[in-house]
Amino acid sequence: MTEVQLHGLNKQYGNQHHAVADLSLVAPCGQITALLGPSGCGKTTVLKMIAGLLPPTSGDITFDGQSVRLVPPEKRGAVMAFQNHLLFPHLNVADNIAFGLKMRGEPGAATRQRVEEMLELVRLTGYGRRQPHQLSGGQKQRVALARALIVQPKVLLLDEPLSNLDAHLRNEMRDLILSLQRQLGITTIVVTHDQEEAVILADRVALIFDGRLQQVGEPADFYERPLTESIARFFGSVNFIPGVKHGSCVQTSIGSFPWAGAVDVPDGPVKLTIRPESVLLSDCQQEQSVPGRVLSHVYAGTHTRFKIATTDPALSPLELLADAASQRRFRDGDTVFLHFPPEKIWLIEEPENFATN
Repeated sequence: MTEVQLHGLNKQYGNQHHAVADLSLVAPCGQITALLGPSGCGKTTVLKMIAGLLPPTSGDITFDGQSVRLVPPEKRGAVMAFQNHLLFPHLNVADNIAFGLKMRGEPGAATRQRVEEMLELVRLTGYGRRQPHQLSGGQKQRVALARALIVQPKVLLLDEPLSNLDAHLRNEMRDLILSLQRQLGITTIVVTHDQEEAVILADRVALIFDGRLQQVGEPADFYERPLTESIARFFGSVNFIPGVKHGSCVQTSIGSFPWAGAVDVPDGPVKLTIRPESVLLSDCQQEQSVPGRVLSHVYAGTHTRFKIATTDPALSPLELLADAASQRRFRDGDTVFLHFPPEKIWLIEEPENFATN
């Protein structure tokens, strides 16, 4: 297994702004690391530099402590599977999968055996003679994955592997990637713009905005402990309440809340945030509950999304997700009470600091 390290990586095109700026990151041995961010943030550029398909402007890339910056792509031991499959249309499935071994001059019998093993691994046994145009999108992606895996790479690089698939095929392919990675133990780096995909697939997530690394950590960190408001919003947080922290208490315009977070946040201006699914809705006032009025509610089958106006007219309405039955219990205009479980409250320092873990 191989550890990949990026050291102050930069990529600049001419005199334009940096596509990637001073990015340092560790992709641990045998784990899946997701490079997550919106379109155009530089994540695929990072992947191509690791693969050797793009040279960095500055910085270094090491595999197990050894620089590969000057090592040609075919000798790095990193294989990239692209978003658009890039299968050879004139070759059948078996020959597409075997391509890398043939380029290495591997014996025909050994290659055929490895191809059969790969077909079984990606659950395409019996598909070897088919042409690419006879395959579904999910099957093409499996062939591309098998072609990457057959050369036994040290590092597997996946560029938006699920973006061209329908919802049910995405789930199926996601499960396959997880199963293969756990079975083979290959250090894997996957690029995605989809938060759910990153959270389900990855052991660690690296969030990138505008070519800069914003936060690195386990998937839960981004939901429960975002470093900035921008990160919290990217992961679906919509409730932000300005306040001032004094010791273990946060004073806001709608009330005072206890703070017992594991991270030491300095006293002073903060933004209190709590996820919509963590706010509790009631028609009875409780200790430290926040009064409000239902502005709107949307029934979504498994849950109901509410917008609640608080006693501070300058504060944006709070949003919360409640069980589906709540849409019959609470109506627009009703007076309600909101409770913020202390363990679900998170504080973001003001102004935002873009340090990474």
